[in-house]
Amino acid sequence: MAIDEREEEKESKSLFTMDIKDLAGLSEPLKRVIDCLDKGISSLMHPYVFKRDERAKMVIEQERSSQNAIIAFKEAMAQDMINVARTSRDRNELHNIAEIYGGAMAEFQGIDPSKLPATLPSDEWSAHFYDCAKDCSDDEIRVIWSKILAGEIKSPGKYFKRTLTYLKQLEKHEAEWFVNLCKYTLEDAYIPYFVLQDEILPMNQYQSLVDCGFLNSSDCQVVFDKDVVLKMKGCSLNLEVGDNPYHMKVMTFTDTGMQICGLVNVETDMTFAQSLVDKINSSKLAKATLL
Repeated sequence: MAIDEREEEKESKSLFTMDIKDLAGLSEPLKRVIDCLDKGISSLMHPYVFKRDERAKMVIEQERSSQNAIIAFKEAMAQDMINVARTSRDRNELHNIAEIYGGAMAEFQGIDPSKLPATLPSDEWSAHFYDCAKDCSDDEIRVIWSKILAGEIKSPGKYFKRTLTYLKQLEKHEAEWFVNLCKYTLEDAYIPYFVLQDEILPMNQYQSLVDCGFLNSSDCQVVFDKDVVLKMKGCSLNLEVGDNPYHMKVMTFTDTGMQICGLVNVETDMTFAQSLVDKINSSKLAKATLL
């Protein structure tokens, strides 16, 4: 073996042998997060690959708070990865990845490890996630990436690869438009059309979100023929239908839009909610109240 090859092997074995002692109750989720990272990182870090025997040496030695464990995980991951990064771009990418994968750990607080599925996210999905997430330096969007990773580990197959692609391509201002639009949704799936007609959602924002793959370009009618409670963000709409069905003209999210909307933490705009109630009640075909 040539000298440089021995050096590379030495570095690869040292990669990720960080001292993580504060992972109370998070050892199994940690293994799964690292497994996803292992599958995604090889293209950037080649020939610096993770060694499973080294990773297996990480054990829980002390019990402290889960929050401290997550902080330790982020810091240790970032430092060990940055040590082998070859360019400033690599270091930026690895910092982003450390924040995202470390953030995913926070989503496992209070989760019973025995409830995690036997299967893991696929190699293909994990690699695609890494490639899509590594360039994200926006703190708020990194939170969404972390939630996607944690959600996929909890339920493999939950998030489509195209969702990752669309999120990667989203500009910061478009992300802000989308988050704002989530304040006007029902069931994380559709938006009453008057949001566009009344210019609550400007036409240019609507068109951009269509182009980004988050909104469908055609409106449609949702027909309610029985009483239903519709989920909103932080409240619900109770709809009591009369003798005839109630038709609501709506804009709809794509699959990607629905998946991301479900991760966005905002509260329904109450002015909008009351306007929706008033419009429904004025139709005389249904009665609406907020819960």
